[in-house]
Amino acid sequence: MLLLLLSEPAGGGELSDLTIWDDGLSEMSYYDATDTLYGTQRRYTRVHLFNRQWMDPVTGVKTKPNSPGAVPAFKFLMAEQIPTENYNYRYLATVFLRRSDLTPLKMTSSSQEWCGQTFKHLRWTEDRLDVQSFSYFPDEGDRTYQRGADAVPFESLFVLARNVVATGQAQHLQLLPSMRSNRQVVPDPAPATLVPDVATQRVTVPLGTFEVRRVQLQSDQLSAWFEVEVDAPYRLIAFEAGQQSGRLQSVERRAYWDRRWNSAVYARGLAP
Repeated sequence: MLLLLLSEPAGGGELSDLTIWDDGLSEMSYYDATDTLYGTQRRYTRVHLFNRQWMDPVTGVKTKPNSPGAVPAFKFLMAEQIPTENYNYRYLATVFLRRSDLTPLKMTSSSQEWCGQTFKHLRWTEDRLDVQSFSYFPDEGDRTYQRGADAVPFESLFVLARNVVATGQAQHLQLLPSMRSNRQVVPDPAPATLVPDVATQRVTVPLGTFEVRRVQLQSDQLSAWFEVEVDAPYRLIAFEAGQQSGRLQSVERRAYWDRRWNSAVYARGLAP
């Protein structure tokens, strides 16, 4: 991925250099979100999880930090449950990025609704991207694709925008379309650039008022922007991407996998 150095805004170090990620906890961000389904705007709570881990370069799954060849990585997960008239749409997308340079290692995306399920698996190697797609829709079914290794998942923008503000550098990408869909998606990348605004602004969201820098996605495929807190850890405060939007409602840092550690945001058994 190429980087374009701007004279302004000035930035600091990389997002991945922050020591906060080494506390062994997960950053859990909850957004008042909207999306449009069946022609109607739906409101729901969207959850973003972000934490470090190590990946096995052969199997592509989580491993221990002292395992041979273990790759330091970030896991970024988006969980959504969107109500409609008769049943809910559920989306779960997870992107694994190398901690060293935030390039992708792997992505999975699934959708569940009462008509059926769709699943996509993306795996990057040094020389290519392999994509497997499984859809219940007629004329879609099971498909495989190969693309160049420089293709970047759209879902990683929620992390890359934070790094753009942290470093003060715009970023040129070969951007894939969003895999978060209950339909098959042809993974054809297209040129795009993440560009930070020079000026900062103050925005108010349910969690409070924050000074942010807006990062614009310049793309012929999709209109999107991300408002990122100007101070570390450069939290994503608000975003708009096509018909999706989110405004930060609450944040907590905890080991969500530890059943002894209750959330301060939702009651036990009522996770969004």
